[in-house]
Amino acid sequence: MKTLILILSLCIAFPVFAQKIIVVTNVMNSTTMITRDQIQDYFFKRNRLWPDGKPVRFFDRQDNSQERIYFLKSLIKKTARQVDQFWIGQKFNTGDSAPIQVSTDTMTLNLVSRFPGGISYVNEGVTLPKNVKVLEVAE
Repeated sequence: MKTLILILSLCIAFPVFAQKIIVVTNVMNSTTMITRDQIQDYFFKRNRLWPDGKPVRFFDRQDNSQERIYFLKSLIKKTARQVDQFWIGQKFNTGDSAPIQVSTDTMTLNLVSRFPGGISYVNEGVTLPKNVKVLEVAE
């Protein structure tokens, strides 16, 4: 009985992220497929231009959101702490700031739809506006 209570309390304390995320961009972006390395390069501003020359505008999700935790773990391959430390160093050394953080799928899609070079991630299954498309992530 104690074991069952412990398991249940752990499930409540550490919810499982059941829903997947998708990477999205503006429909004006000619890119249709992206690699994890490219996502990392755009996120960390190592590459600031899309192949067609449009400037990249990466929109991140809020700290501690389930979407961000899943994104950092699965695509960036870093913890939130590692990413935060990276951006503190970048701000100090180069003046670069972390991507703007957005709190909801709706706000994220709104921003991506306004910038031809916009890129972000949202929950799979969300209804996309007509000017936002899914980027296929190559394994």
